[in-house]
Amino acid sequence: MNKNSINKILRKFGFEVHGTGYIQSVQKSSFKEDAFQKQVELLAGDAVTIFDAGANFGDTVLHYHQLYPQATIYAFEPFPSTYNGMIEKTKNISRLKPYQLALSDCTGKSVFYVNKNVDTNSLLPSQKMGLSSDREVEQQGAIDVALTTIDTFCLEHGITEIDILKLDIQGGELAALKGAAGMLSKRKIKLIYSETYFRAQYVDQPLFYDIAQLLGKYGYRLQDIYNPIYGKGSIAWCDVIFLPEIL
Repeated sequence: MNKNSINKILRKFGFEVHGTGYIQSVQKSSFKEDAFQKQVELLAGDAVTIFDAGANFGDTVLHYHQLYPQATIYAFEPFPSTYNGMIEKTKNISRLKPYQLALSDCTGKSVFYVNKNVDTNSLLPSQKMGLSSDREVEQQGAIDVALTTIDTFCLEHGITEIDILKLDIQGGELAALKGAAGMLSKRKIKLIYSETYFRAQYVDQPLFYDIAQLLGKYGYRLQDIYNPIYGKGSIAWCDVIFLPEIL
C-alpha cells in the first residue's frame, strides 16, 4: 500500500503520513494553514526588510521574493556548499543580500557541525531523541564558521527595522534572538517565524519554552504554531509565529 492510500485511511482519523516515521496532525485548522500566506495576512502584505537565517539552498528566499518582490532579503547561510547553491538558485533576485554567516549571540568564529543531511547542520552537536530524524543528524564532520549577531549586523548596515525574521537554524534560534536584544527591546522586529523543538535533537538545545520565555520578556506573544511534527505520541517540533504586543 503506498503513502497516498495510507493517507486516505488516516485522514478519517485526522492524521497524515509525512515522510519516514513521521505522523503530522491535520486536525487543527491552523496546522493546515500556509504559514507564509499567514505572514502576508498578518503584515497586510507589506514587508520591506526580511532576514532569512538558515537560508540553506534558497527555497525560502525564492518564496519570500514571490510574496514580497520589492523587499530586500538578507540571507544568512554559513555552510559553504549550501551557500553556493543558494547563490546559484537565487542569482536573478536583485534585492537579495547573501552572507556566509551564522547568526548567534556573539561575534567571532564557532565550530559548525556537519551532519548526514546538510539541512540538519548546526552550531550544536547532535544527539539521538528516539525518532527517525536521528539518522539525518548523524555527525559527519565539523568546520569553523563566522558568527555575527542581529544587533551588530543591523548597526553595521544601517537597518532600523526588520519586518520578518525567519529562523531555521537547528537549535540556534534562542542564541540568535539573544543577539537581537536591542531590536527586540524596541519592538523593531514586526514578525518572527521560527522553527522550534519540544524535544532536544541537539546537545543543550533550547526548546520552545525557552524561546517563548525570552520573547515574552520583550513583549512578544505566540500567534500560533504551524507544521507540527509528532513522534511517539507527542509533538517533537513545529514552526511558530511570534508578534509584538500592541502597545
